[in-house]
Amino acid sequence: MSKISTTVLLTTLAVGLISLSIDSTAIFAQTATSISIVPGSSAPNNPKFYDPSPANIAVGTTVTWTNNDATLHTVVSGSPTTGETADFGSSSTFLSKGKTISHTFDTAGTFDYYCTLHPFMIGQVVVK
Repeated sequence: MSKISTTVLLTTLAVGLISLSIDSTAIFAQTATSISIVPGSSAPNNPKFYDPSPANIAVGTTVTWTNNDATLHTVVSGSPTTGETADFGSSSTFLSKGKTISHTFDTAGTFDYYCTLHPFMIGQVVVK
């Protein structure tokens, strides 16, 4: 095998190994992402309430939730069992169909959220 072929082969293998080690759900150099409150979310038996959930994002990303359901919803940080936290959202901000709420995540961590009107609707944002 020639010296050039060996170099190309080794470089290709190195790139392949590096790409395998990168978390495939992480999004790099991202500045914005959208989460849909999916149609039918107000029904407890709906297979999905938020899409995507969990949302895997980079620090500094602005997340915008859009209500694509026909029912009013809220987006509130925290959980139904522990209650609302002050991280983002508000139980007094009602989103009708097509309305949005946004928040920029400036720190790494896992952030739970839910709808106060439908507490079975639980979502998560993972910031890396």
